[in-house]
Amino acid sequence: MLCAKYSYKDDIAVKQEEARNDGIAIGIQQKAIEDALVLIKDLKISPEVAAEKMHAPLEKVLELQEQTDKKA
Repeated sequence: MLCAKYSYKDDIAVKQEEARNDGIAIGIQQKAIEDALVLIKDLKISPEVAAEKMHAPLEKVLELQEQTDKKA
């Protein structure tokens, strides 16, 4: 039987750490997507290869590429 004490303060600290880690992961993924777009535009690499090289989701790379093409 589990007899751990519940600490609201510890619970909040854990939730804050998880949120921080999630934010970092999202930032890393966004950077990979943006870097893939640079490869596509500057080096004329296909979106599939660029996404693979940057470990970025292809769908997000294509989405950002479409958005930037509309702005240009």
